[in-house]
Amino acid sequence: MYPLRSILVLLLFFFALNVVGELVTGPLMGDVVPTWKIAAVSLISALGATYQLSRRGLKPGDVFKYFRRTYLVPGLELERLYPALLEKFPPREFKVDLSSDHQEIRIRRKANWRSFGEVLSLKIRDAHLQLWIRPKYYIDVFDQGQAYESLLQLEQVLNTESYEA
Repeated sequence: MYPLRSILVLLLFFFALNVVGELVTGPLMGDVVPTWKIAAVSLISALGATYQLSRRGLKPGDVFKYFRRTYLVPGLELERLYPALLEKFPPREFKVDLSSDHQEIRIRRKANWRSFGEVLSLKIRDAHLQLWIRPKYYIDVFDQGQAYESLLQLEQVLNTESYEA
């Protein structure tokens, strides 16, 4: 079921992208593209993208940069979590900051060839850790799974720290 759902999600995405592209460029070029050609290009694009993602162990939703999670972490403090995050997120790729009031940790991924970067924000409210991942630049909504990798790295740190608490 998973591969079929992935192909359908990507097919819908590429079909919408191709229709919008053809509606904009078609009249400018004096060209009319039949719907069957748009559907065929969309199908080929969706199959190719699904294959490339599955080779890397990703799902279509893993390439979006927006994630929001809430974790139950009783007894965890951001001051104690901060050194573990500094170890897990190397300074050559990330910038990790603890706010002056110790209420928020912000992790910024620096731009590289796979992504323009993303921002991770961590806050603790009522024994719940709230995590937001968003792109560094709002127009940049896709990457090659780096935001998802950051989420997995953060979850490893949280699992380690919650067992030590």
